[in-house]
Amino acid sequence: MTAVQEPTCPPIIPGMGRFIPPADPLREVFTEDVRRTWRESLDQDILHRLQVLCACGPYPSDSTAAIQLRRLRAQEAAWETYLFTAFACGMFEGDRGKELRSRLASRDPEDFRSAMAECEACWFLAGRMRLPVDPVAPGRRGKNLDMRVVFGNGDFGVEVKAPHRERPLRGMWCGDDSDKISQAMEAANKQFDRQKPNLLCIVPTLRSRMFSERRDLLKAAFGQSMITWQVNPRTAEYGPTHVEFQPDGKFLNTERPGGKPLKPDGFPGYRRISAVICIEEKLAEKYPLSIPFFALDDELRHSMMPHWERTRDLHFSEENEVWIDHDVLVLHNPYAYHSVPQDIWSEFPQLVPVDDLMQWTDGAEVVV
Repeated sequence: MTAVQEPTCPPIIPGMGRFIPPADPLREVFTEDVRRTWRESLDQDILHRLQVLCACGPYPSDSTAAIQLRRLRAQEAAWETYLFTAFACGMFEGDRGKELRSRLASRDPEDFRSAMAECEACWFLAGRMRLPVDPVAPGRRGKNLDMRVVFGNGDFGVEVKAPHRERPLRGMWCGDDSDKISQAMEAANKQFDRQKPNLLCIVPTLRSRMFSERRDLLKAAFGQSMITWQVNPRTAEYGPTHVEFQPDGKFLNTERPGGKPLKPDGFPGYRRISAVICIEEKLAEKYPLSIPFFALDDELRHSMMPHWERTRDLHFSEENEVWIDHDVLVLHNPYAYHSVPQDIWSEFPQLVPVDDLMQWTDGAEVVV
């Protein structure tokens, strides 16, 4: 009697997987039927998608229109790269792939953002970082994660979230966007299993850029500084004010509302999340236009005018090149059940525990 041999999966190799992507990933996903459906009721988000996908043909003679076309083509190239990598890693296979296609083709902007964010995270991990990525990723209580990364003798789960908040078209705004990041952490923590390391990838489009304004990330994960003072309820007299750090972020909070312990062992919650990685697109140009020039005083502006004019001419010339680059931040959870190695992300700024403090590896000040 011949023993039946269990089927084995093809090995997962570093880089972009084991599947052959289509020749035109954008056309494969955004078919004529999809685009026709989008055109039936145009809004600003749908219009932008169609403009990106139709960014072709010769550059117009108008210099402003030409630079706008270059920017649309840069976004088109980025989307094509994300989808190509996702195809190569098997993200479009089976029922999981059907669901991903459906969200990419959806008119709903949240569906589209979340699906493209998964493809972008897949590109970052498999294409940029050359890590083996597998879309078969079991999570907590039968939940399926977005992907898993094989590393060393083990692996870690990956969940991708795309927190979003519109920036007002006019005027100022108040508050911050830490609540959106907290919501992403809450959702991911419910999906992660505690038996292995887990990475939360956030691909945010918020009012402020996380890379340059890191306070919202720190507030969501660790806490915030608050001005406090004591008040005598009988006399209404109050004492001097002072600033205290409140560890009410997801990685440090140990109390429920009312002061009761969050966990019987006294540790914080959210220990299933080993680290948070923030990936933000940014437009890069070979010859960017220097806007701060206009803020200079008249004398300095006059002396710099020839240099600025040369910069302006190069910016609008055919020699200018435009592409999508990425800013990346990594926040490690000091109380995670399992840590993610720091050396994987050594080229990016990381917030890491050093003695009893959390410090940025690029020397940035930790401001909360």
